[in-house]
Amino acid sequence: MLRILKKAAAIVAAGMIMMFSLAGCGDDKIEGNLSEVKYNPDEEGVYAVINVKDFGEITCKLFPKAAPKSVERFIEFAERGYYDNRTIHRVIKNYLIQGGSLNGDGSDGNIPESQYVPVETSDQTYNFYGALCFASSKNGSYAQFYIVNNNKPPHIDTIVETISGQLADEAFSARLTPEDKEKYENYIKSLKEIKPEVKEKYEKVGGNFELDGTSTVFGQVIKGFDVLQAISSVEVVSGNKIDDKKETPSKPIDSITIETIEIIRIEPANAEETTTTKKAGAKTVKTTTADEIINAETLPTISSSEDTTAPADGGEGSDSAEDGDSTPAAGASQETSQDNSQDAGNADQTAVVTEISAESSSSEEDIVVVDGQ
Repeated sequence: MLRILKKAAAIVAAGMIMMFSLAGCGDDKIEGNLSEVKYNPDEEGVYAVINVKDFGEITCKLFPKAAPKSVERFIEFAERGYYDNRTIHRVIKNYLIQGGSLNGDGSDGNIPESQYVPVETSDQTYNFYGALCFASSKNGSYAQFYIVNNNKPPHIDTIVETISGQLADEAFSARLTPEDKEKYENYIKSLKEIKPEVKEKYEKVGGNFELDGTSTVFGQVIKGFDVLQAISSVEVVSGNKIDDKKETPSKPIDSITIETIEIIRIEPANAEETTTTKKAGAKTVKTTTADEIINAETLPTISSSEDTTAPADGGEGSDSAEDGDSTPAAGASQETSQDNSQDAGNADQTAVVTEISAESSSSEEDIVVVDGQ
């Protein structure tokens, strides 16, 4: 289990504000999951250990430079215990798992707009396999998060060729409305604009590229892929509104509970050994500078002989703030079961398989995330 490591008690005393100011000085390089992500004892870093009851731990490295507001929000909620005993209410195999909902059903509470954080995108962060993300609604992101669990490599060039060929077929094209044609032409254009290095990584590790730009990627799993796969293999039934629209079961038949999310701050391994404690909201966080090694797993590299001829197969994205956390910052009113859902992976989005089936964007009430498994 990961434990908090710090270089000096003085830094700990400075608290979270100091942590973010330190992250912004010196090296201006924005770290994300486009390059290799792993634990490095010679570099400071911020990690989150998601402890899921009866399953185990999923350890993620966070990216405060790439998504400062989102990382700050996640740390704030984790350290004050908001996520403790919340559920993972949405599981779509080969697509994603999602949790952190206030009521456990994916619906957002009556959260003031001021409590949401904006979607943060970076040219260094993408929805690769194991990406930790906030889902978003029309107001932004509140507290629900999802983890990408699609390790099947998409062949983006093949998808472009397939759709282009279908559009060029007069008989097939004649069955499309002008709006449909424009939609798919725009889709092809967006796929062609994916950077070569991004495309290359998707084809190595898998992921849900359709979600890029619609939600915030603020971390990456480095350990616990076996736990992620175990969660994704549970039996599911209908019961999540966003997925029921597409008749895609996604509600775990047995409740899956997040016991805690522990935030870890790590300083270089050569730092002096110091142990201290600080009060972080309602939780006490232990920090120490002991020379401790985090055995991070290497992100699996996929080599598959299967051809993927469609963007993730119609898997509904994660409805991140489906049940919007109702533990607003000071002064916010208690949540009600208002339907202001945030979903990662829009359930209205349909993937192209051998034929083009409409790939529409989510309604204003639903979260902005394309679906596709």
